Amino acid sequence: MELMTRQDAPVHATHGTNSPSIEVLFGGKRDSEEIGLVRLTVPAGVSMPSHRHAGSDVILAAVAGSVRITKGDQIVDLEVGDALLIFKYESVALANPHQQTAEVLVAAGPAAFISTVRRWPKLDTRVPSSA
Repeated sequence: MELMTRQDAPVHATHGTNSPSIEVLFGGKRDSEEIGLVRLTVPAGVSMPSHRHAGSDVILAAVAGSVRITKGDQIVDLEVGDALLIFKYESVALANPHQQTAEVLVAAGPAAFISTVRRWPKLDTRVPSSA
């Protein structure tokens, strides 16, 4: 058994400033090549262009707010309690057109997608100490 706390999870940028961030919880490293888990945080008004998940099937589960997933002309609004399976060969776009920041847990199998995320730039999420 292994615990990953929010304070210990590395946070990566998806596409630079004003973009979603991804906290790597498990996978793509020493812990598991079969399955991985990340927490995607999508601020209000932010989106990601159409993309694939680097050889992984992924399951998205909204835990706060909601996001819109688009595949061609198919649109799914993923809300808290919903889950969505995206196959490795599918290209999807993601957006948060709402007023609230959204958080989505993303499970990936195999963990190839998580290995890719681990190579993205890390964000400095340390809280400055007050003097």
